[in-house]
Amino acid sequence: MNFIDPEYLFFLFVVIIGLEIVHRRKYQHLILLCASYFFYWYTSQALLLLLAIVTLITYYCGQEIYLSTDLKKRKILLFIAVSSTLAILGYFKYFNFTIVTINNILNISYPLSDILLPIGISFYTFQALSYVFDIYRETLAPSESLKEYALFVSFFPQLVAGPIVRASELLPQLKESISITHQNLQLGITLILWGAFKKVVISDNLSPIVNATLSNPIGHNSIDIIGVTFLFGIQIYCDFSGYTDIAIGTARIVGINLPINFLRPYLSQNPTDFWRRWHITLGRYIRDYLYIPLGGNRKGKFRTDINLLCTMLVCGLWHGAAWNYVIWGGFHGVLLLVDKSVHKISFKTANVERARKLKNPKIIISILITQYFVFLGWLLFRVGDPDNLIYCIKKYVLFDFDLTMSEIIIVVSLISVICIIIMGSVNQKISSFFDGVITKDWLELIGSCRFTCWVAYVGIIGVAFLALSPNQSTEFIYFQF
Repeated sequence: MNFIDPEYLFFLFVVIIGLEIVHRRKYQHLILLCASYFFYWYTSQALLLLLAIVTLITYYCGQEIYLSTDLKKRKILLFIAVSSTLAILGYFKYFNFTIVTINNILNISYPLSDILLPIGISFYTFQALSYVFDIYRETLAPSESLKEYALFVSFFPQLVAGPIVRASELLPQLKESISITHQNLQLGITLILWGAFKKVVISDNLSPIVNATLSNPIGHNSIDIIGVTFLFGIQIYCDFSGYTDIAIGTARIVGINLPINFLRPYLSQNPTDFWRRWHITLGRYIRDYLYIPLGGNRKGKFRTDINLLCTMLVCGLWHGAAWNYVIWGGFHGVLLLVDKSVHKISFKTANVERARKLKNPKIIISILITQYFVFLGWLLFRVGDPDNLIYCIKKYVLFDFDLTMSEIIIVVSLISVICIIIMGSVNQKISSFFDGVITKDWLELIGSCRFTCWVAYVGIIGVAFLALSPNQSTEFIYFQF
């Protein structure tokens, strides 16, 4: 069930009515759990069993880990939970990828299996594993009921494309009864409208332009490739953050707060800053459950660099079963390593007064340079065919169109500035709102708005949908992950 389909609006309406009729907490959560499983079944049918299996494995392993005082037994239980969950993820997502890779290496033609990739499997498996990890680390007590834990894993707004929520963030909220308040309803609908606008009006209209060029880039010049790469950056941002806004807004209607996933990523001043702003919940997940357990930065510079690079390679592989995603992850890993080295040099040699005088120009230059490499990374992410990818990179980097060097600088700077203007904001509140950031200021602002003004806003957005929506909407990009 797609967030932008009429069926979803009817589904959400029925869920809200059900929650309003039933006031006892345990029945409200049962309604949400049934709604979540129906939501997933509507699209995936029998693959719903995988969600249930992952839920049962991680729940009971978590319970036993918590009750056991034997370290060896706890490790065995952790291994069972992790290996079985990752085996499910690995088979459905990476089995054919592995076969293709072996075929290419050994020059054989072993047949591929007819495997259907379950929607959102990367998200709900990671979320379930975080529950087991936290119990093993003794930073979380297990859920008191299987029903609550199953709702944590399957909560429909963020089930198929995040944000990746931790048990410590969601389970405590399930201790309270659900109340559909006027303030939450207004804020939730507003966020849903913003997210749908970004997806349907912006992302879906850019999709055919991007696909037409990047699916067959041979013959296009540099200005075409750079321009379409810029458009893809906007497309994937509006697509993914649009989904996140709808997810946060839907959850907010039923009184549940989900963590933010984007914070003006195209205003990042360096690669490290970018990963603090883009797909925030995944970034903190791989940091806490992969990078730090590998040793983080505690075992010397060389080991730190290896840990960081391995973490980003896994991040790339998580996004998809194809080598361009792995290359994309490795590319960002190298950017992070370079960023660390540059920062160390700058901290050692910087003059405080001079840095203060050049603060604004330095920030602008840092943003421009960062976005140039971020958008280069989007080429790696989007173009899967090796020949097409090499061609696109050459056009993006070497500037083969007839422009002087000064004109090239102007073009690249202009593209970056436009990117910043579109994806950023002069006003902090507007930017936070656009990125789905729920702040106290926005709660107060929406609460103080007159109802007629809010209805007028909804009407304006509705007219924009009718006027600007494409004939056919596409699925959210991150559904394939």
